[in-house]
Amino acid sequence: MVQEVAAEIRAFGSARDIQPLADLPSPIIFLATGLPFALIALLFLRRGGKLKATAAALDPNSAIRRQALLVSALALLFAIFLWNIRAAPGQAPTDFVTATLSPLLWPVRLFVTFVHEAGHSLAALLTGGEVIGFTVSPDGSGLATTRGGYNALILPAGYLGAALFGSALYFLTIRYPKWTRALSVLLGLSFIVLTVLFSQRDESGYITVQLVGIGFGIGMVALGWLAPRIINVFILNTLAILTGLNAAMDILTLISYSYSCSDEVLNDAAAFSCNITPLLPASVIAFIWSAIAVVMLGAAVYFGLVKQVGGEISDAVKSANGKTA
Repeated sequence: MVQEVAAEIRAFGSARDIQPLADLPSPIIFLATGLPFALIALLFLRRGGKLKATAAALDPNSAIRRQALLVSALALLFAIFLWNIRAAPGQAPTDFVTATLSPLLWPVRLFVTFVHEAGHSLAALLTGGEVIGFTVSPDGSGLATTRGGYNALILPAGYLGAALFGSALYFLTIRYPKWTRALSVLLGLSFIVLTVLFSQRDESGYITVQLVGIGFGIGMVALGWLAPRIINVFILNTLAILTGLNAAMDILTLISYSYSCSDEVLNDAAAFSCNITPLLPASVIAFIWSAIAVVMLGAAVYFGLVKQVGGEISDAVKSANGKTA
């Protein structure tokens, strides 16, 4: 198992011209870069009792909403900070999927790809189709294989599904902070179930999709079960924003890549153009999808954070005026 994980990490490092990875022993590579959420889960299992006590102290009922707003704002700043850490010159692969992604965001890239391929799969099921399986590769690419269903919804469900997932997750964690721990558990279980039912090794035999699905699944269940509510709000919001940003930027990147219907491999926008709207080029489809993704993420931030903060300020002003009257 450790050897397989190390092989996948070496494949990622080789694609990015990161040579030191190839010289390290497999156990060191696994401990240094493998399954971050699973490691977080072990930490919370070790300190579960102390964290529950801390949660009671940090989350009195009268302050839950304000704490959630503050933590959400901090998560937004943290996510933007991470997003602006780019790969060093000479380390970027040629694949457009990870062309400007730093190694620090590699787990998030795999997380987003998992959500993307799960979006295709769920859309196929919801429209009466069948899921053969989906994969995630070490370089951040993925593939969902489906049969039947309604392609007009299945094709955009990858990028737009990931953007919707990130936007909805950000909104829900701010609007309903009391339920964030349950939300973490639910998401974790969903990832595990999707992995067990539909995941497949990629064409190179890598088990990346299983590592991502099970690793993030266990980590999120542990967070929801043992971590304080504010920790759940912070981590869920950070993942939500990074997922939404990744989805939006992926779609924007598609605009720069032109495909014809005769190409052997089509991206989602090109496939949609060829099979659904032949009069609209892939670049136009990608632009429309990116606009929708940006609007969804912007609406989540506005209605979840900006409007809520405005309400808090208004309530504080009314309370202060009432006391001075």
